[in-house]
Amino acid sequence: QTHTYFREEVHNLKLDYTRPFAEVWKLEGGFQYSNNDVSNDFEVKDELAGVWVVNPGLTNVFEFTQGVLGIYGMMAYESDPWGVQLGLRTENTRVNTVLVNTLEKNDQDYTDLFPSLNTSYKFSNSFSVQAGYSRRIYRPRLWDLNPFFNIRNSYNYRQGNPDLRAEYSDSYELSAIFIKGIASFNMSLYQLFTTNTIESVTTFKDNISVRAPENLGTKRVNGIEINTKINAGQKIVINGDFNFNGFDRKAIWQERSFDFKGNSWFSEITSKFKLPKNLDTEFSWNYQSRFKTIDGETLPSQYFNIGVRKKLLKGKGIISFNIRDIFASRVRENRTIR
Repeated sequence: QTHTYFREEVHNLKLDYTRPFAEVWKLEGGFQYSNNDVSNDFEVKDELAGVWVVNPGLTNVFEFTQGVLGIYGMMAYESDPWGVQLGLRTENTRVNTVLVNTLEKNDQDYTDLFPSLNTSYKFSNSFSVQAGYSRRIYRPRLWDLNPFFNIRNSYNYRQGNPDLRAEYSDSYELSAIFIKGIASFNMSLYQLFTTNTIESVTTFKDNISVRAPENLGTKRVNGIEINTKINAGQKIVINGDFNFNGFDRKAIWQERSFDFKGNSWFSEITSKFKLPKNLDTEFSWNYQSRFKTIDGETLPSQYFNIGVRKKLLKGKGIISFNIRDIFASRVRENRTIR
């Protein structure tokens, strides 16, 4: 038996300033402070001779606080055919975690800079190009850090890693946008280079698999994304998205190399139809291909959704009905290779 009592408080304070001048220039700046305060009381009981007894090795209270202070500035220029935007953000992050029953603590305090540059050029009303660069951060979430076991069954446990560090990514993108009549077409080439990459790794002990996140080396992803949209009058809208990427992983963990290369692709089609009597219908299909992971592979998955919506009271009210994964095909299967 497991029991969890979870409490979370989130506080945000934000102030932004914008000043346009000379008609084509704009200056922006501001700061934001966010604070998360979480407590997760997790208890596991084992049945011994017909009596449920607390397992002290798997029972504890995990407390997590995170404060992030960000300050940013941005300058933008935009004329009729051309625009450019340059920004810089600095953030200080403080993280404190503690296991109350065993008094295990882990504190982090770090400051980072995040530059960004975006530009666009409009050749005509039908064709334009965009290019951009930005540096990003992914901070470990509560469940990434919480070392308590999430016991799915007697053979599969999941736990967090309180020593986990944030991962950083440099993102580069070049896009072309073409609009003609009822259709629009967008193609993007991109590269994402990530350091301190967070990956989930499975280890085995006494025939029990334990999955936990680790910081494992670098990941370089090169890809192409194609998006199309068709507005066939005011009653039919069709969106299609296709994303293909190849990745190169380099990592060493427990004196073992995890270097490998692979690729994956994702596709989504969404269609909306307006019917008489204020009825709207929507269909969507999603497909994710098979791809390699740090210690195995993830098998393909797909699903199909359908929804109906009707406006009531002259548009003042809406009633909707949705079925997600109508064919019960959304199965996520991972294989771990020891």
